[in-house]
Amino acid sequence: MNNDEKKPYKRVSSDEQAYDDLLSFYSSDTKPHRPSERSSTQSAKTPASRPASNNAKSFKLDIKDIDGEFNQPVRRAPVKREQSAHTQIYKKPEPAAKRPTQRNSEKPVNKSADEYGKIDLMPAFEDDRRYIQKREAVKPEYKSEPQRQAAPERKRPVQKKASLFLGKKKKPQGDVPYKKPEIVHDENGRAIIVKKNEIPPKKKIELFFKQNKKAWVLIAVCIAAAVLISTYAISCMNDILAIGRDSETVVTVNIPAQTDTKGAIEILRDNKLIKHKYFCRICAKVLEYRDDNYLTGIYYLTESMGLENMLSSFKKPTVTGETVTLTFPEGYTLNQIAEKLEKNEVCSQTAFFATVRDVDFSSEYSFIAQIDNKDKRYQVLEGYLYPDTYEFYIGENASSVIRKFLDNFKNKWTAEYQAQADKIGMSIDDVITLASIIEKEAYGADQMPLVSSVFHNRLNKSGIYPTLGSDATKEYVSEYISKSVTNSAELGSYQKNYDTYKCAGLPVGAICNPGNDAIKAALFPANTGYYYFLHDNDKKIYLAATDSEHNQNSLAALKANSKKTK
Repeated sequence: MNNDEKKPYKRVSSDEQAYDDLLSFYSSDTKPHRPSERSSTQSAKTPASRPASNNAKSFKLDIKDIDGEFNQPVRRAPVKREQSAHTQIYKKPEPAAKRPTQRNSEKPVNKSADEYGKIDLMPAFEDDRRYIQKREAVKPEYKSEPQRQAAPERKRPVQKKASLFLGKKKKPQGDVPYKKPEIVHDENGRAIIVKKNEIPPKKKIELFFKQNKKAWVLIAVCIAAAVLISTYAISCMNDILAIGRDSETVVTVNIPAQTDTKGAIEILRDNKLIKHKYFCRICAKVLEYRDDNYLTGIYYLTESMGLENMLSSFKKPTVTGETVTLTFPEGYTLNQIAEKLEKNEVCSQTAFFATVRDVDFSSEYSFIAQIDNKDKRYQVLEGYLYPDTYEFYIGENASSVIRKFLDNFKNKWTAEYQAQADKIGMSIDDVITLASIIEKEAYGADQMPLVSSVFHNRLNKSGIYPTLGSDATKEYVSEYISKSVTNSAELGSYQKNYDTYKCAGLPVGAICNPGNDAIKAALFPANTGYYYFLHDNDKKIYLAATDSEHNQNSLAALKANSKKTK
């Protein structure tokens, strides 16, 4: 773009040209546009007049033909100068000092043609030149189109997480998908306008859970805790009341001596009859179960009984109320006693033998505690189930049944008996063992002291007579032990311990349960010198001091038996 295009007026090339331009300018009442501190709008409406300089040269212009035209003032609209494209982006120049302007508020005065011809144009010409020079000095700064800077990234406002205790729910913040309003039609053809910015149901659910995440986590934790606590509580109550437990599986429980409530609950827990021992302890304490009331023995329990019934069964016999009276003769073995109890529905043989084998009654009965070879015996309690008449409950616990026998023996063993046992140097177990052999060998109470004397004499002279030679001990092994013991090594061990033809002195234990007469005979034997005895079929006893006498007695017994058969 050349300089001529930048300027509103062309540069004058000569004085004549400049004169002609000024003449045309003043004849048309227009002036070149100059920048001023006034707004472009104000300057466009009315161009400001400039006072003529007094120092300018004047010349006359004789124009006679235009007198009529100057008689009246001519008002013409100011001519807007066309601006080039680049002038629109010029910087606004610094506001210049205010130039005094004169507004012709007075009415135009009629002047003659001569007065109009005397116009001094030099001041205007010089003003125009200064204006042009000034425009050239102030060159516009061409700048490229300013690029719009990218707007700074707006941070999304931090959403406060929802709380359980907020009164009002805050509107969801963040980007929400915008939907233009839509018009849909229902089945009947009616138009339905969909609301603006409607959030889809799926999005609503997502926003709801996001805003209330902490609350939902807390609710979930509370629900889980409530479920666990309720489950635990129900399980604990099942241990007490056996709610929903219909199992009839019988579990054998051994309650040892001096068992307290804590120990009893531990045993029940070990046998999987209860699950929560600590809770059961608390309940037992509330129910005031006494620790000194538990009876030693074997008990047969089921899960359906519940803790209360289980602990109650340890305190008293499990009975139905119906009783049966049974008499057990002297000389009955444990096998015979168990068979009779089962036959009369008192307790089963299995429960009876399990109690005898597994329950330790030593803490309750001192005479049981004195036994020092329990591991060698076939039946530990053999000899102490005192023969007598008893009254039992139908379905009574085996331990309760056995206790009745032991309690009776304890009462029958008097201080006199204990003093005599100490005198002859025998323990209670030795006396009972010897009494059981006397019970089986003698016929009637009259023969018992004599038979006792023979055994005492042999025991006192063990060097000459190392064995007792009792047929009853040999029969005990063959009739009772051999029928239940199948292991040959174990059976051989019992034969060495019980058969008085093989073992020296007394056997390891009793072979039956002796009565009071046999016990008294073992304590108070007859004073004789016999070392042998035998019986015929009529139960007549033959006594001998020597081996030859014993052989003669054997022949006499054979003759007597032969006569009896004829």
